[in-house]
Amino acid sequence: MQNNKKSSGMFWQGALVIFMISAIAYLPLVKGLGYLNDDWYLMYDMQVKDVNFLHEIFSIDRPGRALAMMPLFSMFGFNPLAYHLSAFLFRFFGGLCLFWTIRMIWHKRDFFAFTTALLFTIYPGFLSQPNAIDYQSHILGLFLAVLSVALTVKSVLTIERVPRILFAAGSLLAGWGYLSQMEYFIGIEAFRFVCIFLLMWRAQGETFRQKAAKSIVVSLPFLLIAAGFLVWRFFFFESARKATDVGLQVSQLLSSPVTGLWWLNYLIQDFFTVTLVAWNLPMYQLAFPMRLKDMTAAFGLASLAVAAALFGIRWMGANESETEAGFGAGMRREVLWVSLLGMAGGLIPVILVNRHVTLPDYSRYSLIASIGAVMLLALVVESMARRGMQIAVIGVLVSIAVMTHYGNTIRYVYETEATRNFWWQVAWRAPKIEEGVTLIASYPGSPLSEDYFIWGPANFIYYPEKQSGSPVRVKLPSAVLTGDVVNQITTNGGVETPLRRGNYLERDFGNVLVMVQSNSNGCVRLINGNAPELSSSDEDRLVLIAPYSNLDTVVPDGVPPIPPVYVFGKEPERGWCYYYQQADLARQRGDWEQIPDLLKQALDKGYYPEDGLEWMPFLQANAVLGDLDKMRSTTKLVITDKFLRLQVCDIMTDFMNKEALDDTVDDFIQKKICE
Repeated sequence: MQNNKKSSGMFWQGALVIFMISAIAYLPLVKGLGYLNDDWYLMYDMQVKDVNFLHEIFSIDRPGRALAMMPLFSMFGFNPLAYHLSAFLFRFFGGLCLFWTIRMIWHKRDFFAFTTALLFTIYPGFLSQPNAIDYQSHILGLFLAVLSVALTVKSVLTIERVPRILFAAGSLLAGWGYLSQMEYFIGIEAFRFVCIFLLMWRAQGETFRQKAAKSIVVSLPFLLIAAGFLVWRFFFFESARKATDVGLQVSQLLSSPVTGLWWLNYLIQDFFTVTLVAWNLPMYQLAFPMRLKDMTAAFGLASLAVAAALFGIRWMGANESETEAGFGAGMRREVLWVSLLGMAGGLIPVILVNRHVTLPDYSRYSLIASIGAVMLLALVVESMARRGMQIAVIGVLVSIAVMTHYGNTIRYVYETEATRNFWWQVAWRAPKIEEGVTLIASYPGSPLSEDYFIWGPANFIYYPEKQSGSPVRVKLPSAVLTGDVVNQITTNGGVETPLRRGNYLERDFGNVLVMVQSNSNGCVRLINGNAPELSSSDEDRLVLIAPYSNLDTVVPDGVPPIPPVYVFGKEPERGWCYYYQQADLARQRGDWEQIPDLLKQALDKGYYPEDGLEWMPFLQANAVLGDLDKMRSTTKLVITDKFLRLQVCDIMTDFMNKEALDDTVDDFIQKKICE
């Protein structure tokens, strides 16, 4: 009884330390995170529909995700912070279940179990934790998968019949639960069955045949997890996504044997990625480029986490005098085989659908394999001769993980801030955008890989009304500016009507509105195709399509929309860009007298532009009003390089031909700007 109490106490002590360190790794910046990537279409659909529409969204590939997201949205609504906290808890619970599993299998190896669970929970190879709404299903699925294995091990080790059956039933339910979220997590079944085989193999006085037969008999109930799912998947469900259609992907192997060689190549690469690369490349990509103040904060958090780890190891009694007898060559072989087979099981299902682990973009594919990867790493640490060296290595690994997650999170915090700032400026500038125009946007320093990164926030602001029909009709469609899209715009390529996850778009490439923000310190420019104002830092593709931007789709009259705070945060400071947007709006209205007043208000408050191009509304207002003195001073600010000088000359010459300006102004444009 005393030993049981001590063992239970060590478990909860270890759990508390893992919680503390994982909180340090994941939580310091969560308040600054908002909607990211796929969150946009999910939450917009919840805005215009109700929670039952989640069935429509996920019906094409993973219908079980709706069963998880429906109660979560019912509890959390549109609040991103709540999803981040729940994702963190699911991540922690997954680590806790692995801690429980390892302690049951190797019950005398508390230090090894703690190290494995800790490194798994803060594993730096998974970088989508900040995308908490869309990745809720991944993280929940991971927790259910590890819980299912833990209940399997507990069932196998339990002697009493009724508790054993209850644990097995819980394992089955958790197993079907994780597969309902992510089908490629099925690789954890390799980890499950190698654990069962290991426990059966330890039986004394039995032959190989007896052990093998016993392993099969014990495994039979748990085969229902994978078998039940696969029967449903292959015979009752038809996936509309090729990436999740296993039969379609495997057929490629039959048609081309070279595919098998590529799969083997990826498997070998991914073994190195999940074990070694995950602990250095993400840190190099995400932590090292941080600003000095962010790096200082990351070092501070890493130091705090290392101190917590050291405290935990000492608190649990893992000191120099600890013997933890029995961890000889046999147990090392056990851990080695479990870790290798666990990694192979986690990677093979991913590779069979022609995906593989690449960091940071496809880090999610490392999740199941990371269990075996951290076990192998913990085995290496455990094999070191001195406890002091072991603790030092753990400290280094914890530091790497914490700094990586901090760098990763702060990248998304800045992206959230930049996206919110972009759309607040659009709301200042455009009281209304006509339905049906195709939006082309360029965010500063943030790549746009999907069209809903644009139409999601745009429709949240301009068309948030409930819709009764199905599918959701996206009233402001958008397109990512690929080479094909450039060709379609420049050749008036017609209309596309994609339907994806219950969202229907009509993209008219003959009717586009281009919105550009060249850098985070600059202002958003809504491009007038008749006189496009472009920066030297704008991408070539934007320059090509700028003449096709239809500014007339912006309705300049009416009450400006107020972006919802729960999506876009509080309104940012009304600095220079606010006055620029108001001046640009006044220019579109032809309200030239208002523009100098706006400039005076901005300058009186100490606001100035970062980009000389942003003086253009004020230069043109001075031209219309015939104020040559202000034109002279403004011209010096606008014409800061040859690119701008040539562009301003073209714009002002065209402006001179369209507007009735004084002769002295015309002469100034010709002689002072264009010469």
